[in-house]
Amino acid sequence: MKAWLYPSLLALALISCADHYELGEMYFEDENYEKAEYHFERASKIDRGNWKILYNLARSKEEVEKYDEAISLYGKSLSIKNTMAGHLGRARCYEQDEYYLEGAIIDYSEALKLKPKGNFEAYYGRGRVYLKDQNYYKALSDLNQALKMRPKHVNVHYNRAIARSQLRNNRGALKDMNYVIQNSDDFQQAYFNRGIIYQRLRASSSALKDFNKAIELGAKNSDVFVRRGKTLLEFGKTAKACKDFKVAEQLSPRLKGRLLSKYCQ
Repeated sequence: MKAWLYPSLLALALISCADHYELGEMYFEDENYEKAEYHFERASKIDRGNWKILYNLARSKEEVEKYDEAISLYGKSLSIKNTMAGHLGRARCYEQDEYYLEGAIIDYSEALKLKPKGNFEAYYGRGRVYLKDQNYYKALSDLNQALKMRPKHVNVHYNRAIARSQLRNNRGALKDMNYVIQNSDDFQQAYFNRGIIYQRLRASSSALKDFNKAIELGAKNSDVFVRRGKTLLEFGKTAKACKDFKVAEQLSPRLKGRLLSKYCQ
């Protein structure tokens, strides 16, 4: 090949990479993540070792739920350039996959080192992971920090309600859950969990209303029927309670024969 051809070939390669990158960004903004993934993949093969392309390819993989591939790509991007966004992305993937909560905590913590102030996503994310890891005091601390930044964020209030409930701060949990339901009145899990809080506060009438609402909104777990059944027994409604216990046994094989034999003989 003649030497004078090399600059033209190099220019074509660079233009091709830029075109793929721009198309990837365009498709990502349009939420067409499959096409974004394709173009970022092509760009990464042309310009290997570009941290920004690897990061955007990882984001695309994350959006299409290819979490293992995304984790690897975030790691490659971070090995080239240590960025807060890279740590947050990898933490989200660890959290979604739920097989490496420790990794999520490490990455959220690294993001906080890079931006200790005003880092809502890192505090909220780490708080969620601590909650899943049953480290309720640390979860509460991080969720409190997140709410200082976004005091009206419904999902942070919901997660803080769970942490407070686990720490037996039932009044605080109730306050948070009330806020959630006031701002999202079709939040099925919020009604279910508020019903549990009302049970602990011995407010059986309120608990029953919330379990009814959770079931009306489509709750299908055995626990909601067990809890409503036991609440119905408190009001002497044995026939209705036994119907709930029957549904609970059908939904959960481990309960088979245990509820009906205990409460409905």
